[in-house]
Amino acid sequence: MRNVEGLELEMAIAALKNDGIEAETIEVSSRKGVDGGERRVVRAIQTEKNKAQLTWAVFKTRVDAPEE
Repeated sequence: MRNVEGLELEMAIAALKNDGIEAETIEVSSRKGVDGGERRVVRAIQTEKNKAQLTWAVFKTRVDAPEE
């Protein structure tokens, strides 16, 4: 199975589908939560020959600078 960790979730699912692997997804988050919009894969495990489990979390990758 190719490495999809760090990819946006939809991109990772599409890449695995192209390889004939069906992805199951699991969301994880911190207690505090994050205001963000990017769902990224934080762990990928191949569970069977044609199946994988992708664990994903929301990331805040855009940081707005404070106004002066």
